[in-house]
Formats: sequence, C-alpha cells, structure tokens
Amino acid sequence: MTFQHHEKVGKAIRDTRVRAVRALRWQCTECGHTFRVYPVGVTRRQQSERLRALSVLLWTLGLSLGGVSAALSALDCPLGRTTVYNNVCVAGRNARKKMRARLKGRVKVRVLGTDCTHVKLRGQDKVVIQSIDAEKGTTLEIEILPAEDERSIVRYIGRIAKLVGAEYLVSDDADAFKTAADAAGLKHQICQRHVVPNTLDLLGEIGTDLVTRQEGGSVQSAEGLSLEQSLLDVAELETMTLARTPSSQSHLETLRRRYQGAAPPLPGKKASSLYRLRLLTADLAEDWSKLTLSEICREPNGRRFVPTTNNASEQRIGLNIKDRYRTMRGYKSKWSLRQIPAMTAYLRESTDPHVLSTLLPA
Repeated sequence: MTFQHHEKVGKAIRDTRVRAVRALRWQCTECGHTFRVYPVGVTRRQQSERLRALSVLLWTLGLSLGGVSAALSALDCPLGRTTVYNNVCVAGRNARKKMRARLKGRVKVRVLGTDCTHVKLRGQDKVVIQSIDAEKGTTLEIEILPAEDERSIVRYIGRIAKLVGAEYLVSDDADAFKTAADAAGLKHQICQRHVVPNTLDLLGEIGTDLVTRQEGGSVQSAEGLSLEQSLLDVAELETMTLARTPSSQSHLETLRRRYQGAAPPLPGKKASSLYRLRLLTADLAEDWSKLTLSEICREPNGRRFVPTTNNASEQRIGLNIKDRYRTMRGYKSKWSLRQIPAMTAYLRESTDPHVLSTLLPA
C-alpha cells in the first residue's frame, strides 16, 4: 500500500506550552481513505499527552479532583473534574493490567513478603492484602480479601506463591500466615519486630512479679519450682530472645518441659507468672525456627537474603495504599480500591521516565 500527502490541517489543543498544532492528512492511493498523523504527544483528543500525564501526577501527589482542576486552570489549561477523573481511571486500569501481566509473565520471586491492612469503602471495613518481592522491594499485587481469616489468607498465599515460584515467606506472626506457609510448602520467617519487643516486655513483667514474690518471703511456687530458678530462666530467655540463634532451640524445649506442669488460672483469676512462662516457652519453642530462619538462609558470601522483619511490606502499604487514602477520606468504589493503589505502586517503582505515557494510550 502507498499513501500520498493530502493536506495540512490545524488542531487546537489544551497544553501547558502550545495552543495549536498542525496535523498531516494522508490518503491511500488504492482505496482513497484518508487519515491524520499528529505530532508526537498529540492525539485526536483535545488534551495533549503532557496535560493528561500532569493531571494524573497532580492527583497522585495528593490533590483532590477539584484541586487538580484549579491548579491546571492557573496554568491556563483548564480541565474539568470529570475529565481529570477519567484520566486517572485510564491510568489506574492500565497500571493494574501491567502489574498482572508482569505476574503472568512468570516473574521469579524467591522471597515473598506479604501483609494485610484495613481501609474504609463507603463506610464499610475492607481487608486489603499486598504482596511484594521481599528481596527487591517491588510490589507484586494488591488485592481485596473477603475477610482476614485463615481460609482467605491460605488461598491467597497459595496462589501467589505458585504464580511466582516463591520458596520463602516473610510476614507478621499471625497464625493464619503460619498455616498458609505450611500449606504452600514455604519456609517461613516471622517478623522479629513483631515478636521481640513484646517478648521482652512480657519477660520484664514476669521477672518483676517473681522478684516481688521472692522479696515477700516465697521461695518455692505451688508447682514445686524454685523462684530463683525461674528468675534465672527469665534472664536466659531474655538473652536468647536478643541473640536469636538457631542453636537455642534445644534449650527452649528444655524450658518448655520444665514449665508444662504450671497450673492454668481458675475462672476469673489472673494467670500466675509460671503459667505465663509456660505459654511463652511453648510459643517460642514452636516458632523458634521461623524466628531464626534468616540466620540460616545466606548466600555463599555470607549475605543474608531473607529479611529479619516485614518492614518492607509495611512501608509499601503506607506508600501505596495509606498515603493517598488519608486525603480521600475513604474509597468511594471497589474500582478505586483496586486501581488506585496499583497505579501508585506502579508509578512510584518504575524507572521509566516516560512511565505516565505508557499508562495513557491514545
């Protein structure tokens, strides 16, 4: 097929720099059909690509639809709020498509990081789960869960882990994530930031109570355990919690057996310090391999590749979901809840200087 130049036509556009451009009309020599070829950055739309990208960028940075409209009016290129909203819709839909296409493209992720958060959708509480590549810090997916229960989390973790070929999971210490990791066959690292401070605080309370009882004249507990020995055990538990070495597993098992006979509290009564030690040593012994997994998983050069905390997931929840959500005073539709966090994550993590252009096709 061959074409010949037909004519030049003027086109008025809205842009921050130019007000009109010239388009070329070409005609097919066989069928006589004519079509226009626009300059780079201009389409059949009234807005230039630069103005569309600027409207989306201003909205993403925190301005309301009315705020974006007012800012663009000050630049002498006004856009209505509905037009700004349509631009954001197009960018959000395409960003989500690109993120899903990246997942379906068999992206390989060795360490999967995940966490849940809660947002309001028309006044109703909604659970949003986010998964990331815990080594690189890139967002993989942001999805709405029907509920923050074990069944939903197990199904989600199983699906995303299989999709990216994950071998390790980093999460908080919720039981649902432990079950999900076991069901998906993943080695699990529990966030130490969630466990260590709480464990040390609990040991401090137990130690204070034991010292008070000892100073009050008690030498032996009702279970026949020496309070002096219990104080030594508390000190050892503090040391092990701070060091977090995998070799402490056997000693934790010894402590768990030592306190397994501690009597539970009577109905309406407060648990004794020894019973609290029984629960604590049982939890630590059960989860110790998950708390210290990062010490075992190292590269040949000694570098730790499984993070000790889930901070990366929590930081990206703040950046991708919470920051824009606060100024919106809640999401108004499920569409927004699906698309806006995906667009924010995609724009923030992309290294392409023309990323907005790829989200706003003609």
